[in-house]
Amino acid sequence: MKKLSYTWTFILMVLGFSCSEQPIGQYPVDKVAPQSIANPVVQNIKGGATITYDLPKEADLLFIKAVFTLPNGNKKVVETSAFANSIAINGFAKSAKATVQLISVDKSRNESQPVDVQIEPLDSPIFDIFANLKVISSFGGIKLTWTNADKKEVVVGVLTKNADGKYASLENFYTSVASGLGVVRGLKPLPTEFAIFIRDIYDNYTDTLFTTLTPWDEQKLDKKLFKGMTLASFFTLSSYGSSNMGVLWDDVSTNINTNTTMYYVNTTTTEKIFITFDLGVSAKLSRFKFWGRTTWYFNLHHPKEIEIWGTNDAAVANGDRDSFTGWKLLTSGISTKPSGPDVLADNLLTSEDRALAAAGEEFEFPLEAPVSRYIRFRCLRTWTDSKSMFLGELTFWGNIVK
Repeated sequence: MKKLSYTWTFILMVLGFSCSEQPIGQYPVDKVAPQSIANPVVQNIKGGATITYDLPKEADLLFIKAVFTLPNGNKKVVETSAFANSIAINGFAKSAKATVQLISVDKSRNESQPVDVQIEPLDSPIFDIFANLKVISSFGGIKLTWTNADKKEVVVGVLTKNADGKYASLENFYTSVASGLGVVRGLKPLPTEFAIFIRDIYDNYTDTLFTTLTPWDEQKLDKKLFKGMTLASFFTLSSYGSSNMGVLWDDVSTNINTNTTMYYVNTTTTEKIFITFDLGVSAKLSRFKFWGRTTWYFNLHHPKEIEIWGTNDAAVANGDRDSFTGWKLLTSGISTKPSGPDVLADNLLTSEDRALAAAGEEFEFPLEAPVSRYIRFRCLRTWTDSKSMFLGELTFWGNIVK
């Protein structure tokens, strides 16, 4: 037993030695501080600055680091390669003078004397976004639009005052697109107090926009009342999809797109593909969403340019299935991918692309659109200009007209 104890003691000593922290990189070989950078030149930018400089002539120079303190008190250290003669400083909010210390560091971890550089960043892009932020009442909630010309990653935060008189978070929109749109839904048609702000990744905040708005009355139409109508003679159904149009309102296709939960239409003519269905009620429509095929978002037969036509006349709807006589154009729209139109490959979609498609692509009806019961979803163009169209799900909202 004693021999075994000694053996384990030896092993633990070896393991303890081998697992101890070791310095990364070259061991220090001298204690000579490197020279400092020279001739710094500042270019102030929104929320920060770019500083260029002459590198010290040091054979063992490892990197240049910048040390500075943000207005919120957070101390920041930014490092850049010994092969670069500039460094980017970011994280500032409103324009104000600040001091940045630039320090040369060599491979022995010796540091030069700091060079103090004065910067005066321009206002952060969040203030430009806040300045052009627009908020209006919408069906069932509010609609926000903004311009983010610099395409910075920001959060648009929406709060609402609760019954206790305190503001609580209602919705956060994470975005970096140039033209942003945020819609808050599910609210009652009552005067509601909102508070809206913009925040960046450095935890800088704009002022808060306080506004009182009354959402317009809206309800989600009951899909159990929807009914598919005869397909126009120009079109045929693909064997890869269901032969039952009802899959478009079964609330399944938004999650699973298989042959039985997707509607897939083909054409061999120049006619633009459309499908016709009955909402089961007459309604002043406010908006609708469509979902595509999960593994083919913004690709292949996914609708890109669409139109919604409607009529409240049963004779028109049940008349010539190929004709648009008596039908009214209610709205039109273009499927827009947040990351841009160029990349089609599914594996290159961004998280924002996928989030939009998974939530459903939403389009609004103008207030002047007439009351309708019968709807035609018309695809003018798919993402690949194909002669087919597939859909996973459709949802409509509005005011029911008795």
